[in-house]
Amino acid sequence: MKKYIFLILFIGLSFSLVGKDSYFRGFYHGKNVFVRNPYLGKGAGFCIEKIYLNGDLVVENPIVSAYEIDMQSLEQDTRVVIRIVHQDDCEPELTNPEVIQADLKFSWLKVYVDENQIIWITTKESIDGFYIVEKDTKDGWLPVDTVKTKGGIFINQHSLELDHIQGDNLYRVQYHDPDMDIEISESFNFHSDKREITHAINEDEWIIEFTEEVSYLLYNED
Repeated sequence: MKKYIFLILFIGLSFSLVGKDSYFRGFYHGKNVFVRNPYLGKGAGFCIEKIYLNGDLVVENPIVSAYEIDMQSLEQDTRVVIRIVHQDDCEPELTNPEVIQADLKFSWLKVYVDENQIIWITTKESIDGFYIVEKDTKDGWLPVDTVKTKGGIFINQHSLELDHIQGDNLYRVQYHDPDMDIEISESFNFHSDKREITHAINEDEWIIEFTEEVSYLLYNED
């Protein structure tokens, strides 16, 4: 009976020394993954014991708080399985899990213009990118203003106030990512019925009257 009890205790002890496995799956899109490796304190060391990439051992017992998994040897869009063996009382995590999401490609969902503004909706934009709103003029496409991205793999909506001229107003938006790749939206035309602004000058009373509220500058002809 004593032998059986000893055997059961030994098996239980052996099982407790085996680490847990965490899996992260996705696709390689040209960027490496970073893994957060918590430090558990003196005597316990770091959380991660082993990291495997598609079945191959990458590193064992990394003694850093963040580890970069080099995946540059993989072909684009290769399926990725990251297996992390770690201690029981911790959970490693990817600091940039979005880089192995099924589809990281930026895309335009909708662009439209109303009387007051242009609105565009996108998905999978970089937080380090920016937009340029452009207007078609007789001199070509000219920038109206720049808008900072919000970032993230989900849907984002942006807007910019506009000042249309009477008649047709053709706009488009450029997206610039951190690598300076550019994605241009479809152009959107808005026909404005606003009246042309005119003015009258009363030289005797030094009064200038406009048909609508405007901003203006006065210059001394000298």
